[in-house]
Amino acid sequence: MERREFIRRAVVGLGAVAIGGRLSAAAPADPKVEHRHEVPPMSYVRFGRTNLAVSRLVHGSLHTTRERLPLLAALYDGGVNFFDTAWRYGGGRSEEAFGEFFGQAGRRDKVFLASKVDIRDQLKAGRGAYEEAVKQTETSLKRLRTDRLDMLMLHGCTTLIDWIDHPEWLRACDDLKRQGKVRFIGVSEHAKPAEVLQKMAASGRYDMAMIAFSVTRGEWGGLSRTDRKSIEPALEVARKADLGIVVMKAAMQADQIVGEAPDPRLKKSGYSAWQLCYRWVLDVPNVHAVVSGMTNMTHVEENLKVPGMSLASADRRALERLAARSSVCGFCGTCLDACERGVAVQDILRFHGYWRHGYREAARADYAALAAGERADACRDCGACESACPRRLPIRRLLREAHDALA
Repeated sequence: MERREFIRRAVVGLGAVAIGGRLSAAAPADPKVEHRHEVPPMSYVRFGRTNLAVSRLVHGSLHTTRERLPLLAALYDGGVNFFDTAWRYGGGRSEEAFGEFFGQAGRRDKVFLASKVDIRDQLKAGRGAYEEAVKQTETSLKRLRTDRLDMLMLHGCTTLIDWIDHPEWLRACDDLKRQGKVRFIGVSEHAKPAEVLQKMAASGRYDMAMIAFSVTRGEWGGLSRTDRKSIEPALEVARKADLGIVVMKAAMQADQIVGEAPDPRLKKSGYSAWQLCYRWVLDVPNVHAVVSGMTNMTHVEENLKVPGMSLASADRRALERLAARSSVCGFCGTCLDACERGVAVQDILRFHGYWRHGYREAARADYAALAAGERADACRDCGACESACPRRLPIRRLLREAHDALA
């Protein structure tokens, strides 16, 4: 099937939305909002103070390579105009693939490109953060074959709370902006997004954030970081600060959550487990977009439909009840505070998830990059992580399994 015909079939019958400040591709252009490559029926939204009209579906490219350029083409043809990568993804192969695709046919000026710098080692060491942030950004620009990034994020896998106001990072951002190499700045945060959003809003320096949140996390008690009781007030604070919000990890292990669902409302024809979870997140107030790392045409076909789907309130409640009863790890980060030895439990379980989904080389490389004391074999079997876990998961066993697979 030709790619354009594939896209036409994938999105047929879906309508773009224009509710709650969202923009449809057919809506009259607001002169204050920057529009690029808007293709019906994809839906678009003003992305906070950036004033960029971004697609509600974002492609996140941890596993994008030159072999997956047809996926980029399909997403582009389907109206996705927000593409996210990072300096460290695939050892640079992700950015190089982006550069090859968007460097042709004038595509670069039709999309919004985001990347991330990984300066955690320099931040922890207390030196070199400015130089490394500038160096990585300039490397990313060369790989991407562009002279500027629309968004630059501080890349974080645990918590960035102590680094939000780091003067060397912010000085690097200011200089890169002055040089026209970066337009807007943000962070990506996996473990404590509620606290990070509060601090970002208070600083007044940031434009956007990419945070981990999902239906799996929704119904826990007040953890002050990832559950709904914490994240929804934080998202409201972000709204008042006019921050653009992208949610990642929205459909982690969706097949396990929904796969055995007895409720027929969650077994609708044409609704996959991943679509349900992505749609649930897009309906959370003050969330602008959801990011997905798509690695095959089935992912693309399903995800292009998500912005045009609707999820009835009864279906939402059924999905929430199912997620609340599941034994799936929601990556809340509670175990991190419980472990006195500093084992990177959340990262290890996430890397093991990548390994189970077939990204074995990348997962092992990420695991090898952890400090010796952060890896699973540093665990002393005290059980504090399991006592703290809101799901009471067998974390010690999961760590052993992860180490056997990744070491």
